[in-house]
Amino acid sequence: MEEKRFVHFRDVAVSYFSQTRVDCRYTISSQHDWSSRDWIGLFKVGWLTVKDYYTFAWALAPEGYQKGADANCSVAFHPSYLPIPGVEEYQFVYVDERGDVCAISSQFTFAAPRPLDELVTLEKSGEGEEDGDDLLLVVPKALILQNLLEGCQRELHELHKKFEAVNGDVENERQRWKTDRDEFEILRSDMRSQIEQLKTNLRHSTEKTEELEQKHKEAQSSSESMSAEFNALLAERAENQQRIKELEQDSATLTQQKQDIEAELERMKERVKKMTIQRRDEETERRDLQLENEQMHADLRTLQERLEASERSTEALRRDLSELGSLQSHSHAELHQVRLQSAQMSLQLSQANLALREGQSTWAQERETLRQSAELDKDRVQKLSRELQKKEEWLQEERSEREKLEVELGIEKDCNREQRASLRALQKEQEQHQLEKQELLDHIHVLELRLDTETDAKWAEAAATPICQFAKSYLHRAAYIDSLPSIDEKPLLESSSELSLSALDSEQHDESTEKNPKDNEDDVMQEDLEVQPFSNGIADQMLSEAKDSVFSSDRLCFPLPQCSG
Repeated sequence: MEEKRFVHFRDVAVSYFSQTRVDCRYTISSQHDWSSRDWIGLFKVGWLTVKDYYTFAWALAPEGYQKGADANCSVAFHPSYLPIPGVEEYQFVYVDERGDVCAISSQFTFAAPRPLDELVTLEKSGEGEEDGDDLLLVVPKALILQNLLEGCQRELHELHKKFEAVNGDVENERQRWKTDRDEFEILRSDMRSQIEQLKTNLRHSTEKTEELEQKHKEAQSSSESMSAEFNALLAERAENQQRIKELEQDSATLTQQKQDIEAELERMKERVKKMTIQRRDEETERRDLQLENEQMHADLRTLQERLEASERSTEALRRDLSELGSLQSHSHAELHQVRLQSAQMSLQLSQANLALREGQSTWAQERETLRQSAELDKDRVQKLSRELQKKEEWLQEERSEREKLEVELGIEKDCNREQRASLRALQKEQEQHQLEKQELLDHIHVLELRLDTETDAKWAEAAATPICQFAKSYLHRAAYIDSLPSIDEKPLLESSSELSLSALDSEQHDESTEKNPKDNEDDVMQEDLEVQPFSNGIADQMLSEAKDSVFSSDRLCFPLPQCSG
C-alpha cells in the first residue's frame, strides 16, 4: 500500500481533541492525477481495506488549481463525526477515485482535555453597566487555542494570497522581461546575421571583383594573343594566297608549256609525215632508178657503142646514187633522232600532266583547308568578341553593385555611430539607476534586519505556548519566502561589472575606430555585445521594484497574537 507517494500529509499532530474541529493538511504533487471523487478517510491502525474507515471527507483542491502542478490543500473533520477520546490510534489515508491508496499519515490519538488544567479564566467588562462590574468567564483552553489557530490560519491564508498575487506579478514581470530579452536577443541575432551577411556579400563581391579583374586581364591577354594569332593567320592567309597565285601562275606556265609542247609535237608529226612522204618518194625514185638501171643494162647490152657516154652517165648516176645513199642514211638518222625526241617529249608531257594534276589536287586541298581555317578563325573571333562584350557588361554590373554596397555600408556606419551615441546616454542612465538600486537594496536590508529583530522580540514573549510556536514557524516560513527575492543581488553586481567592462570596451572601440576606419564592421559586433548589460540592468530594476512593493505591503504589519499563560 505504500508504492505510490504522490500525496504527502503534513503537520500531523500526536493527539487531537474530540470536542474541536480537526484539520488535515496534505500536499498534492504534480504527478498525481487529482479528481473530485478523491477522499480522505480516518482509519484505525490495523485496518485492512478502504471500507474500514471511521469517517471520511472529500479531498478538495484549492481555488485555481491546475493539473500538473504542486498544491497545498486541507480538509476539516467536524467534531460530531470524530471518535471518543481513548488510547486507540488512528491515521489519515488518501484514497483516489479508483480506490487506490495514495498516502498514509503517521499515527495519532484522540484525548479529552483535563477539567482544571485545560480551563482558562478570562475577565471581561460588562457592556452597559458601571465600570466596577466585571465578568469572570471560564472557557476551555482548547477553544481559545482553536480560535487563535483559526485567526492565525486566516491571516496566514490572506498572507499567502497576497504573496501569491505579488509572486504572480513578479512572475509576470519576469515573463515580460524574458519576452523582451528574447525579442532583443532575436533582434540582435538578426542584426548579427545581417552584418555577417553584409560582410560575406562584401567579401564575395571583393573576391568577384578580383576574379573579374583577373579574368579581364586574362581576357585582355587572350584577346592580345588572339589578335596576334589573328594577325599571324592573316599573314599566313596572305602567304597562302600568294602561294596560290604563284601556283596558278605555275599552272598557267605549265599549261602554256604543254600547249607549246603539243604544238611542237604537231610540228614534229607534220615533219615526220613530210619525211615519210619524202622517203616514199625516194623509194619510188629508187625503184624508178632501178628500173631505169635495168633498162640501161639492157640498153648497155644492146647499145655497147654508146658505152663511153653511158659510162660517164653511169659514173654520174653512181655519184648521184652515192649521194642518194648518204642522203638516205642521213634521213634514217634524223628520223631516229626525231623518234627519240618525240618519246622524250611524250615522257615530259606525261610527267608535266602528272605534276599538274598533283598540283591541282594539293592546291584544291590547301584552298579547302585554308577556307575552313579562315571560317573557324572568323567564328572564334566572333565568339571571343561576344564573350569580351559579356565580360565587360558583367564587370559593369559588378561595379554598380559594389557602389551600391559601399553606399549601404556608409549608411550602416552612420547608424552605428548613432547607436553608439544612444548607448553612451543609456549607460549614463544605467549608472544612475544602479546607484538608486543600491540605495534601495540597502533600505531593504535595513527593513529585513528591523523585521527580524521585531519578530524575535515579540515571539520571545510568546514562546511558552505551543500555538505561538506553531504560528511562529508559519511566520518564519513567510519571512523566509519573502526574503527569497534578495538572491538577485548577485546579478546586480554582475550587471554593474558588465557595465564597467562595456564602458571600457566602448572607449577602446572609439580609439580603434579613430586609428583604423576599416574595422567598423567588427565594432558593430562589439556594440551588440555591449547592449546585453543594459537589458540585465532593466530586469534587475524590475525585480528591485517588485521587491520594494512586496516589503512595503500591509502584510509586514500583521498583528501578533497575545498568548496568555
